[in-house]
Amino acid sequence: MILYEKENISIDPISNENGIEIYNLPGKGKYKWTEELRGVFSTWVPLGGRDHSFRQWWFPNCSTSVYQCGSPLLSAFDQEGKNRVTVALSDTVMRSNLTVSVDDLNQRDEIIFTVESSKENVLLYVDRRGVYYCQAIDEAGEWMRSFLPGGQIPIPLYAELPLYSSWYNFHQEPEQYLLEKELKLAAGMGFKTFILDDGWQFEGENTGAYQKCGDWEVAKDKFPDFKGFCDKVHSYGIKMLLWFAVPFVGYESAEYEHLKDKFAFDHPAFGAAVLDIRYPVIRKHIMDILLRYVNDYGIDGFKLDFIDAFNMEADHLPPYNDEMDVRTLDEAAVILMDEIYAKMTEIDKDFLFEFRQNYVGAAIVNRCNMLRVADCAADPITNRIGIAALRLLNGRTAIHSDMLLWGKCESALNCQRQLLNIMFSVPQISVRLTEIKEEQLKLVRSFVKYYTENREILMHGRFTAYHPELNYPVMCAETEGKKITVLHGEPLFTPAGKREDVWNDTPYDHIVSSDSCGDYEIFDMYGRPVSAGKASAGPQKLPVPRGGMIKINGDAGL
Repeated sequence: MILYEKENISIDPISNENGIEIYNLPGKGKYKWTEELRGVFSTWVPLGGRDHSFRQWWFPNCSTSVYQCGSPLLSAFDQEGKNRVTVALSDTVMRSNLTVSVDDLNQRDEIIFTVESSKENVLLYVDRRGVYYCQAIDEAGEWMRSFLPGGQIPIPLYAELPLYSSWYNFHQEPEQYLLEKELKLAAGMGFKTFILDDGWQFEGENTGAYQKCGDWEVAKDKFPDFKGFCDKVHSYGIKMLLWFAVPFVGYESAEYEHLKDKFAFDHPAFGAAVLDIRYPVIRKHIMDILLRYVNDYGIDGFKLDFIDAFNMEADHLPPYNDEMDVRTLDEAAVILMDEIYAKMTEIDKDFLFEFRQNYVGAAIVNRCNMLRVADCAADPITNRIGIAALRLLNGRTAIHSDMLLWGKCESALNCQRQLLNIMFSVPQISVRLTEIKEEQLKLVRSFVKYYTENREILMHGRFTAYHPELNYPVMCAETEGKKITVLHGEPLFTPAGKREDVWNDTPYDHIVSSDSCGDYEIFDMYGRPVSAGKASAGPQKLPVPRGGMIKINGDAGL
């Protein structure tokens, strides 16, 4: 039973099947209820990152969301990872706030849940089944997506293929001829998509911000022949995506003066203003720019960046006027994304769209087919955590790693560790392939080959990420015929009783099988065979080198 505080009434579930209750929340405002404290050990929210703590009433765990940021889901589970309570809302467009905390103030063996809704007649999903937390989150996400018209959008093949990015390796100073050399090499290594990131649209050096965004003209000093560049990329068999900071018009752009009466607010930290997309003319302005690059240059997709900057409550915006067709940026963001998706997929049904954390809700993700971890350069653990969060929540969407970055002096093992931490995502690489050491190049080539050969398992197999409270020390994906596991913490695994690849990302030069795994072959980090054998009965220490892998044939018989 849930208390609606505004009306001081109790609400009963409209359905209760197999441990899942559905409530209709009749009005705007705050709803509150309690659950047993028993067994709760950690929490999970879509944008929680490394924080899976369980907090007190004065600082609750919180999932705040709106269409362009976050997702209305929250889960509490026990030390074994079994679900205690998972909650979600049917509407992922409205502004909402879900919290959970310990009721220590009243010295009760209870935890307190609250839901704050900005919309009437929203459905609340409460799952108390003792299933593994991964299943609870996945099914809650599937329930949220079930309210989307037409269901989840199709994912083109190229959305799942290895991607080369110009961001960390060039930042705002990409150069046509250097990139042509990079991409020729990348194509030979198996990369099939390319994102030309920030910097292509203004002349001169790196600014570190976005004060020159808004005109969206190709920088001639960087790309003297942009059409020729796009054609060459396509000749390599690579699809090309172009970066746009959708909301921003920089203070130093020519468009700033032309559009200054149609800004929603200033963003001084980025050196830019945010467009007020409540105006249809502004949404058309954005669309016309995007269409020009598709029609003139054959661009295959867009990296639409900073959509989460369209995030300001109506009370803080310029007053509504007759030139606008909606009253809030939230509503306008929905319309804009719908318009862009419809127009581009009308031109090419397999048009590629890359979004990133923090815009991860079911409704907005239904307008992209590539969803990337937020920027975490050279931080493999944060990359792994972000991948797990996106995989758990977002169904069939092609989940991408943040771009990998390392220096020329980095050891091969540390490069391999970055690669192993993104195993269960589409790999994005942002190192200068023409300049790195040969051993680093061999690693990238070997990893891309392994990912490509095992893509169906890695991207479509049943995904499990163990112990979020420990930053997911074991992750795996499996189909009926094969399992792929990466050990990031302790070197212990239990054989799956089928064909299995187990990768060693631990600090040890061995892994330990809890039982006989039968015939096996061991490989080093470059994919070269090291040894082979047959495990004896019982636990066995196996000499798998750091960064390497043991391939088990699935026959544990002795």
